[in-house]
Amino acid sequence: MTPRLYKGEEAKAEHTPLEGGILGWLAILMLAVLLVAARLTSRNTQSLIFRIARIWVAGLFCFFAGVHRGASFYSPEGPRLSDPLIFLTMHFGGLSLALVPSRTAWTLAPAGMLLTLGGDLFLARQNRLPRFFLRLRPLQLIVATLLISRLGSAARSGTEDKT
Repeated sequence: MTPRLYKGEEAKAEHTPLEGGILGWLAILMLAVLLVAARLTSRNTQSLIFRIARIWVAGLFCFFAGVHRGASFYSPEGPRLSDPLIFLTMHFGGLSLALVPSRTAWTLAPAGMLLTLGGDLFLARQNRLPRFFLRLRPLQLIVATLLISRLGSAARSGTEDKT
């Protein structure tokens, strides 16, 4: 049995469940930790930190894809054909960030995060994602976008390899 902090149905929650808020913000906090680490370490170590950051950002997109796909099962109408297409697109986008050249990844990631924000808000308004996304996602994904942009700027000015 899994201990739960929230005792309701997340799909119907108007306010962000505590565990969702904690886990959602910890994932974004890691971006800040990586940015600080890149600023405080030697140039030799920065390259590794920026690679880890790219993998983390790619993982965030894959995670958000999974959240969307899982939430679609709780939709009153059930999953729609667009749900697996959105899931696959977000997953492919996330995996691509880990594989494309570094400059391309750091350029595309902030735009992808803003697209995720717009899509999540649109779907939450249609009751295809939990309503609490209307409160959680804007600040969460704007902070993520800013941190990703700063990481990308630091990577471009640092020693990160061009691959």
